[in-house]
Amino acid sequence: MKTVLVTGVKGKTGRQVAAALARQSGVEVLGAGRNVADLALHGVRAVPFDWDDQASWLDVLNGVSAIYLVKPKTPDPASTVRSFLQLAGGVKRVVLLSEIGCENRDDFTDERKVEKAVKGMPFDWTILRPNWFMQNFAEPNFYLEAIRDSGVLKVPTGGQPVSFIDTRDIADVAVAALIHSGHAGRAYTLTGPEALTFAEVATRIGEIAGHQVRHTDPPLAEYLAGLTVSGTANSQIEYYQRIYSLIQNGQTAPVSAVVEKVTGHSPRSFSAFLEENKNVWNRRPGLA
Repeated sequence: MKTVLVTGVKGKTGRQVAAALARQSGVEVLGAGRNVADLALHGVRAVPFDWDDQASWLDVLNGVSAIYLVKPKTPDPASTVRSFLQLAGGVKRVVLLSEIGCENRDDFTDERKVEKAVKGMPFDWTILRPNWFMQNFAEPNFYLEAIRDSGVLKVPTGGQPVSFIDTRDIADVAVAALIHSGHAGRAYTLTGPEALTFAEVATRIGEIAGHQVRHTDPPLAEYLAGLTVSGTANSQIEYYQRIYSLIQNGQTAPVSAVVEKVTGHSPRSFSAFLEENKNVWNRRPGLA
């Protein structure tokens, strides 16, 4: 029996990884997070865990042979990851959720430092660098509310496309790397099967939702200046500059074949995603 720890189990990828692992035979799945008492994933055992409370670390690591690791939101995530993994004596494999294009980022960025921290540990590692998630358009606290309530997607892309990926495809690759051999020391760029501009995404969502959705594409400097005025932290603004620059530089446009090579199935299409989620963008009563 392999015991796999999934951090960030209630996040967009964590819950999909945990659910996919639970469908495998011979795998015990531990779902770790701050508020997991209400975790409703069949076959997943919820375990309380807090990156800010080191007293909780040893309990979740007991008996664990593999970890799905999501970057912690701590002041120094690389240091946090390094300290955590130094306690993981029985762990054989770690799969890190990183970000597309991270290999080209400056060494001082948190994303790059976390990758290096994982690579420096004495176990098999695999790094996943997925493109933007399709689920960002359909789940709360990202783009859902703007699409549904105002019909406006304000994203500084310079008109460049993104090969959006379904989080379930990320999970399928993660599961392969966590429980099967042949993935150690690999860094996988993960994408969907096609690249779409945000304008194309807005049009297609509007068609299936039954109300107009449009994309506004402000200059990046103007967009970041607006965040500064609204009081967004400098560290967050610097992060937004990095990820939106990736889009504008065309680095999110390529389509990768990794999902199919690793899992044996094609990545899910945006059309299929729209069909599955067609009701989430319905306008609330009282909205035109």
